[in-house]
Parts: sequence; C-alpha cells; structure tokens
Amino acid sequence: MFNAKTDHNRKFYLKEHGTIPDNARNVLLDLVAMDEVPANKVTRVFKRIASAFGIEVEGEASRRSISRIVKEGGNALKLQIVESLKNAKGVTISGDGTTHKNETYETKHAAVIDESNSKLQFFLGLKMATNHTSEEQLDGWIETVEDLFHLSFESGLCTKDDARIFWNLVTGFHSDHAADQKKLFHLLKEWKKKCDRDVRGENAVSRLNDLEYASLVVQGALALVQNEGLSAWEALPLEERNRKIEGMKKQLARDIGEAEFNKLSDAEKAEVDFFLWAGCCMHKEMNAFKGGCIGLDSFWKEHPHLTPPLQLPNRDNAATIRQARGTEAAERAIARTEHGAVKVASLAGAVFRHKDRKRGQQDTLRFFFDSKLGFVISFPDTSNTRFQSHAEACAVMITYLDLFIKFLTYVKENKGSGTLNHMEQNVFNGLQDIPTRHEICTITLYWLAISIPYMCEIRGIHAKEDNILRLGEFHHRLIAFIDELIAEPERLVSPNASYQKGSFDGLPWGRPESFYAVQQQAPHLPHLQDTLVYFLKQSRIHWVRFGADVMDNPALDHATEEQINRAWMEKTNDLNEADFGTFRQTSKQSPTISIPQYNARKMFKFNDTSAFLYSLSPDLRQWLRKVTRTQDASGSNHQEKIQLAHYRENVAEERIQKDQAQKEKRLMAANAIDSVSPILSLAEIDYRTSSSHGSPGYLTVADLTLQLRWHKKHGIHDLIPTKESSWGRREDKIMLLKAAVEKYIDLHASTVDHSSAEEEEEPEVTVQDLQDYNSEGYDSEEEYYASCRK
Repeated sequence: MFNAKTDHNRKFYLKEHGTIPDNARNVLLDLVAMDEVPANKVTRVFKRIASAFGIEVEGEASRRSISRIVKEGGNALKLQIVESLKNAKGVTISGDGTTHKNETYETKHAAVIDESNSKLQFFLGLKMATNHTSEEQLDGWIETVEDLFHLSFESGLCTKDDARIFWNLVTGFHSDHAADQKKLFHLLKEWKKKCDRDVRGENAVSRLNDLEYASLVVQGALALVQNEGLSAWEALPLEERNRKIEGMKKQLARDIGEAEFNKLSDAEKAEVDFFLWAGCCMHKEMNAFKGGCIGLDSFWKEHPHLTPPLQLPNRDNAATIRQARGTEAAERAIARTEHGAVKVASLAGAVFRHKDRKRGQQDTLRFFFDSKLGFVISFPDTSNTRFQSHAEACAVMITYLDLFIKFLTYVKENKGSGTLNHMEQNVFNGLQDIPTRHEICTITLYWLAISIPYMCEIRGIHAKEDNILRLGEFHHRLIAFIDELIAEPERLVSPNASYQKGSFDGLPWGRPESFYAVQQQAPHLPHLQDTLVYFLKQSRIHWVRFGADVMDNPALDHATEEQINRAWMEKTNDLNEADFGTFRQTSKQSPTISIPQYNARKMFKFNDTSAFLYSLSPDLRQWLRKVTRTQDASGSNHQEKIQLAHYRENVAEERIQKDQAQKEKRLMAANAIDSVSPILSLAEIDYRTSSSHGSPGYLTVADLTLQLRWHKKHGIHDLIPTKESSWGRREDKIMLLKAAVEKYIDLHASTVDHSSAEEEEEPEVTVQDLQDYNSEGYDSEEEYYASCRK
C-alpha cells in the first residue's frame, strides 16, 4: 500500500533516515486537511488504520512535522493554480471582507475557465488586512497573485515570474453590491489595463535594436533632467537618480504599449480590455426585500389617518417613555424605537431560537408544538445573518399565530412572577397588533410569490442557468411580473388567488399552509392590498437598481457569446460568504490555529490538490519541503500581526496629533474672536461697509466674519446661526451683523444706569461725523474719537 520498505513482521517505518516519506506524508495530509483529524491525534489514527491491515507502524510524527506537511499541501495548491492557467482562456475572481475580533479579514477565490468551458474554482486564501478600503483590497489581490507566480517560478514549473499573465486573463469580478466593491472593480480594471500596456510595451521594446532603444532612453533622460532642472538633478543622490531613470524607462515602455494598443481595431481593443462586474443575486433579493420593508414604514407615514404598527421599545427606552413623558429624552427614545413585522420577527427569533443555545424558549417551543400538532418546528434563525430568515419567520408566525399566542400565555403562567419578560411581552403584543399583522401578511405573500421562486432559480437543483451574466432576461421577467402584481393584487389577496397567477414561477407555493393562513386573516385586514402594493412598488425600485449589472449593462449587452463564456461567474457570492463562517467555526474548535495553517488546510481540501500533489516528482516534493521549512522559519505570520499592531499605533498617533492640531486651531480662533474690537454702532457699520474697497476702515468679508463670530460668542444667544455657511454672502452678513448689533444695543440699553450724573456720556457718532473724520485727515480713528470727547 505504501510502497515502503517493510520487514518480515510487516512493519512500516514512519521515518526513513529522519524524514517522513512522501507516501506517509500523503496519508497524514489527507487525514488532517481532508478529514479534519486533529494534528495531535493524526499519528494515532494513522497507526490504527495500519493495524487494521496487519501492519505495525514504527515512529512518531510531531505536531510541528504535521503542521509543515499541511503547509506543503498549501504550497502545492499555489503551483496547481498557476499550472491551470496554461490552458485557460479566462479567469474570474471574487472576494469579500468582514471583521472578526475587531480585525479585518479578506477572502479570495478564482475561477479558471479552460478552452472547453470547464471551470475550476480555487480558494486563494483568507488574509488579515489593515483596513477594508478599496485600495488596500487591490494591494491584497496584487500581493496574492505575485506570491503564486513567484513560488511557481522558483519551483521551475513556470518560466516567468510575471503575475501579469494572470491579470491579462482576468475577465470578471464578482462581489456583493457594496460601494467599496464597485470602486475595487474600477481599480482592478485599471490595473488590468496597466498590465496589458506594460507587456505590450516591453514586447515592442524587445524588437528594437540597441541604437533605437538607446535613442529613446536618451530622449527620455533629457526630458527628465529638463523637467527636474539641471541644478536640482545634480543635487539628487545617485540612488534617487537611478530610481527616476528606471521609472522613466517603465513609463517609456508603457507609452509604447499604449501606442501598440491603439493600432488594434475596435473589436480587438474591446477583447483585450474585456472585464465585467457582477453582484451576488442573493444580495439583490436581500436589498429588494429591505427596500420593501422600509417602504412599509413610509406607507404608514403617508397615511396618517391609519393607525401605525405598535411601537416595541426595549426595556430602557420603555422606562424612559413611561417615566419622562414630554422630555427630550423620551422623544429620543421614541425616535429610536422600532416597530412592525421585521422587529417582531427579530424579537421572536431571540425568544424562540436564541443564538445562545442555553437561553431562549427553543426546546419548550418544540415540546409544545409536538404536543399540539404531532410534529416540531424550528423557528427561523433571525439572530444570525441568513438570507430570507425574517421573511420566513413572518410566514411561520402567521401560520401558527394562535399557537404562538397560546404558547406565550403558557410561558407567562408557568413563571413564578406570572409575567413575561420585556422581550417576550413585546412579541406577545406585536402578534396581536392588527397593523403589525398587515405587515406580517404582506411580507409572507411577497416571500411566497417572489423570494422563494427567485431563490429556486438561483440556488435550486433545477436552475436553468449557472452563469450570472445570462440572467438579464430572467430579471426583466421578474420586474414585469412585479408590475403585474401591482396592477392586480387580487392574484395574491382574494378568494380566487392561486399560485398559477400569483407565483413568479407558476409552481405550487413553497409554503401552502402560510398562503392559506394569510387568506384566512385577509378579511380582518382591510388595508392588506394597499400595503402589499406599496411593498411591491418599493421592492421594484431596488430590483431595478441592484439588477442593473445584468439588465442594463452596456458592456454586457455588447459582449459576444464567447466573451460571456470566458467571464463565467457564479450566481451568488456564497463561496466567499461561507469562508468567514467556516473560519469562525474552525477558530472556535482550534483557538491557536494560525492563518497560514488554516489556509493550507482549506485550500488543499477545497481545490482537491491531493491528486495534483501525488503527481509531483520526488525532486519537486523535496523542494516543497525545503521551501516550506524556510517559510515556517521566517515568522511571517508573527510579523504580519506586529505590522497590524504598528498600523493601529500609527493611526492612533496620527489621530492624537490631528486632535491636538484641531484644539490649537480652535484656541487660536477663540483668541482671534476675543481680540476683536466689536462694532456697536449701526451708523459705523453703514459707513464702513459703504466706503470704497481698500479705503481706511473698510469692512472686508473676513472682518464681517470676525464681527459675527464675536456676536455669536458674546452677543445675543442663538441669534447668529451655528453654521457659518448659512451666513451667506457679504450683503447677507452685513444684514445679519446689523441685526446682531441692534439686538445687542437694545439689550444693554435697559441695563444702563442713568442716575450717575458724573459719568460722562459717550458722544453719538453719525455718518456725517465719520465723513468729517475722513476729510479732516485725522491720523487714526482713535484720534477722531478723542477730538469728539473734547
């Protein structure tokens, strides 16, 4: 079995000359990566398997050896990816990001499409990142691909250490609909173009003779020196000069590559730069559903004569609303309180299926339903992120509405206090609230008519298409069907409603019991058709918006059949979404597992690298062992964590410095305001604003702003608007300043003590006086006021 040396007692030696042989490494790797046997138990399992065949295994494999064997499998996967590109006609990539324990993680996949349109999906690994900006994600993609080619080149399987081979094959990018992903797509598109132009330029340069190339370099160098300036160029260090010259050469090649590209026909140019983006279909459905739910809130606001759904405040907000009525705190609590079907579904999920299995009523509910119906139900998992979980929860609640109410009544009576806790009471109240029941039925009908049929096409075993780029017509039909439901809501709410006209796919309801439960409630819900139509209209807006990548995409509309095949992408982003859940589960089971170790196991298993590893030569296997030892000894995983810590430290230091600079700026602004000599005379304002620009005493816009700031700080409270942008232009500021001065004078006039005859009155200054001041030629304004007092 092992093709290893055994003695007459059928012994197998786990180590030969201190090294675990390849055939044993294969079995150990498969057990750990494929079958998830813990590293500290794999030798024991290996020996048990061998003993079943009458073979005694001598020796031990340490955990460190097992760890390196697994990492060898991960490195073999990287070679496998580059090997698969040799027969590829297209590559599509996908990714996603999340946070785990306050750290950012990113995951990546690539689908390689060969000449026969066969697809190979590859997991490229999960990696920590300093942040989730589009630029950081682009750097992560570039680094990942360069690592693949560098390793393959060192192994001898690849003749060039050139990652641009990969990027020139990339034809599509798949992600969710977040803004950072759309920006990342444009960055990737520009990077792909840059790689193509660089390759074209380098190929064109290689065809030049030495004289022609030298002439171009000399011209570029002269232009470089001219732009820098001769004296500045000579002052540069030699290393800086060389760096600029190398940059000039690369730009020269890129310019030549652009010129070569421009020689192509329009069809050839489109083929070279062909690159599409597609968003996950389940995210389209989720966003459309969310849009409809938000629309229900708007429905009640647009119909103020109708009673809206019952408010369901949490315990603290309920206390604030009850005990502090009419206060700002109570108004804030009311504003932050949610209501409606989605809120009830979320609370019900926390009560009937809490994410902490030690809490909640899940087992009690199962026993109750078993006793009443003869079978158990599992409430949808609304406590975690699941597509359509809240819609399904609405369907379950309306189907077994009376039983849920009765169950909560039993829960209440079985408690020593005889009362439900606050969350349970909210669910109890919400289920009995008629407006909330309108929303529950509306969501249930939408889920049955739209969501389930859509999901069956996207994820079902009978789906007609596996390429998201071919779903444009499907989404057009969906929107047309929603329009039909808006025009004829009787297809879903009437005695004649049926799946033949009410379901998008025309197939029987996914949950017929839920549909009939809604029909039973419909006579008691007078506005059900209205809420349903409003929900459909709002969801339609989002279907159009989030379906634009496959319905109204000019690049896709002009794509050929062959290009669509080259850019094949799955209909959902499940591969990347699932990676994070798998990683969280693995990190719970193995808290000390490192990211490289996790990646090696997942990559080896997901990409079926076992067969590829077996095909490698003994020399290449030996090279894999050597390079893995080097990587393992480098401490790169530890260094990556240190770099992240330094990044956090630098961000904090920069923020501290920024806050300090802002404090100093505010202090300087406050000092500038305090140093202002306020103008408290309307006549002076009239004179100084009507003078010619540049004349002595003329009030500039900056002077007016300072005067307004002074009045904002020292004048009448709330008279000057907080936002300076609302002060307007010069004329607006003048009017605002006059109003502030007038109010200031009125306020202080009532506080002046006129009883002191000895106090000298300030002479009244008129516009004519100010004109006299200007004509008499006083040296200063203070001199003029002094003369008035005399």
